Amino acid sequence: MRPALEVADVFRRHGAAFRQQHRLHLGRVERRVMAAIETCRTPTLGGHVEQCGDCGLVRCAYNSCRNRHCPKCQGLARAEWLEARQAELLPVPYFHVVFTLPAPAAEMAFQNKRVVYAILFRAATDALRDIAADPRHLGAEIGAVAVLHTWGQALHHHPHLHCIVPGGGLSPDQTRWIACRPGFFLPVRVLSRRFRTLFLERLGAASAAGELRFSGALANLAEPRAFAERLGALRATEWVVYSIPNVRSPALSRCSPTSAAIPIASPSPIAA
Repeated sequence: MRPALEVADVFRRHGAAFRQQHRLHLGRVERRVMAAIETCRTPTLGGHVEQCGDCGLVRCAYNSCRNRHCPKCQGLARAEWLEARQAELLPVPYFHVVFTLPAPAAEMAFQNKRVVYAILFRAATDALRDIAADPRHLGAEIGAVAVLHTWGQALHHHPHLHCIVPGGGLSPDQTRWIACRPGFFLPVRVLSRRFRTLFLERLGAASAAGELRFSGALANLAEPRAFAERLGALRATEWVVYSIPNVRSPALSRCSPTSAAIPIASPSPIAA
């Protein structure tokens, strides 16, 4: 059943004004996505005519945009992805851990998406593995699915990583399952500081290797001194990481099959 209001309806009604208001912050990718969603399954993309051989009913079927961000085009793909992930679940409690980039780092990511998003994945997943491996916290090798979201609910650039993590992991000798405490996975303050350290180290290395490009309002970050000052300010900021238990099953519905996803590890199906 078609909902009363779709994202496409919002874009068609308010998209032009939104693009004008945020013209300095919207990139070509975001503009193409909005245009694709606005024209999806409309005469703009063409289509074909279907006719029932029995009753003669004629219906126009318009083409889909096939954009990976389009809610209408990706419904089936999302359902298939969720089904595949559900089949991989272990018979243990799960936790939903989210790593968020602070605004000064997010705006650098906006101009260097491929490089900085890769750093975000590795920094977050390595932080999880490092803290989980520490005997003071869990002392186990963990696994997870990590999914990148780059937009927030208000359609503003808001890069953050959703991680669905089993509440435990394999012992260092790979012979037994080590469960976390009920309702508690890892300390988020320790996680956030490890995440911050790893992210900034790798961001600095990417800059030294000439992998980052800045323009417009961030053009000054091409200067080593200004970039170092930005890193210093980020180092002095508390980064946001939160972890919540999933009482019944992992909140996979929050994730998207069209976002980048990687496994941290592949835990064997050992019963808790």
